[in-house]
Amino acid sequence: MPTTRTSPWWPLSVALAAVLVHLGSLANGFALDDVPLVRDNPAIVSLSSVPRLLVSPYWAVPGEHYGLYRPLTVISLALNRAATGPGPLGFHLVNVLLHAGTSALAWFALRRAGMHYGTALAGAWIFAVHPIHSEAVANVAGRAEILAALLAIAAWLAHGRALERPRWRWGAAGLYLAAILSKEGAIAAPVLFAADDALRGRRARSIASRLGPYALAAIAALVLRGVALGSHQAAEATIALDNPAAAAGTLPRIFTALWVQVRYLALCVWPRHLSSDYSFDAIPVVRSLSDPRALAGAALAVAIVAAIFWGARRSPPVARAAWIWVVFMLPSSNLLFPSGTLMGERLAYLPSLGFCLLAGHAAAALAARGSAWRGAAVTLSIAAVAAASARTWARVPAWKDNLTLATTDVATTPRSAKLQAGAGIFLEEAGRDAEAEAHLRLAVEIDPTYAQMHYNLGVLLARRGAIDEAAVHFRRAIELVPDNPAPRRALADLMRRGTPAAP
Repeated sequence: MPTTRTSPWWPLSVALAAVLVHLGSLANGFALDDVPLVRDNPAIVSLSSVPRLLVSPYWAVPGEHYGLYRPLTVISLALNRAATGPGPLGFHLVNVLLHAGTSALAWFALRRAGMHYGTALAGAWIFAVHPIHSEAVANVAGRAEILAALLAIAAWLAHGRALERPRWRWGAAGLYLAAILSKEGAIAAPVLFAADDALRGRRARSIASRLGPYALAAIAALVLRGVALGSHQAAEATIALDNPAAAAGTLPRIFTALWVQVRYLALCVWPRHLSSDYSFDAIPVVRSLSDPRALAGAALAVAIVAAIFWGARRSPPVARAAWIWVVFMLPSSNLLFPSGTLMGERLAYLPSLGFCLLAGHAAAALAARGSAWRGAAVTLSIAAVAAASARTWARVPAWKDNLTLATTDVATTPRSAKLQAGAGIFLEEAGRDAEAEAHLRLAVEIDPTYAQMHYNLGVLLARRGAIDEAAVHFRRAIELVPDNPAPRRALADLMRRGTPAAP
């Protein structure tokens, strides 16, 4: 790691940029998972529940098992509520400050990756203001991503210090454990540490001995997870609506997952169209190698592997950028195993550090071509940071509430059945029934097996007197989910009085 003197103004400028572009989130309320996780979560009401959170699931919903264990994230929410109250302002403020701290650490991480002050600054500024991070920062539930990133980067930096000061090894392991307890995906971080050590020419035996504390930390996390989740170590089933690729079989899942990696990279390069949802049918399943999307995904995978091997011999920053992307993207990628989500911008929060490293390295390579090119590199870097800042500033208010988010994103991702459904539900709650009906119809058109939306549409149709059509949708909901009593009651009420009971 470069060890020349460091001015505190470099990382502070990065933190300031992160705060400024996300100030709009302080006016936001609660949206999506914020509602059950923060607003309506009894587990965070009292600090007396904090010890119990260490052995509790992330989603403690009776009768449902999601296989998620993130106690430090939930504890942070409990502490946040105790300090700032139950309103959304305090939670959003802490998210912004945590992102600022993560962005400042990103500058140190880029310096550790071998970048000059200026190019590390450019890369860290891009990380601080990148629009793909707006979901993690502007949505309180994105705190799991931010905390895991903050702690994983800190562990990497501490790991580097352990070479000169061995006692740092256990501090790094403690930070790594905290990262896992914030979000499971951080568990692969030691792979990056080992790869970084290898790129620095350290012997394999030395690397193995330095990784021992991380193995103990991972075991501790798995034991705690086992106590908290019991037999429900994974979600009971992957919902086809949320991840249609997982329900399509192994090869379609892998082909689609490779294409999703292309989509992530495209959003890193050109984040014009952002969305809170990529479930059915926003990204159609890639079913065979004859699909050009499968070939594009395979080509990207080959390019990443080539970058790792080529960079190891010719350009270590390129190899490190590829390793960062792979290590932190792989757990949620659907490549190794199916996950509950096909794609989510929040999942690119930490992996995007690899993209920012590559962007900074590209600027450095351009500047190295001569003084004439140096000005071009500076100009392009400033333009990229300014454009990303403007896009993030415009995106953050979309997370104001569920209605704003759904009606904003449904225009960007019209083939998402869940977004169409969300727009319909929240418009109906706002008393805009005509608009709601149009979105609910699109939801069941995109996914005819969407039982809940058949029911919701039936209720709305019955309320405006379309009795026969309402009955059709109630019967379809009963066919799809026979165990759900709500559509049966609504149909019976419709037959008896002409209007169903409220949902």
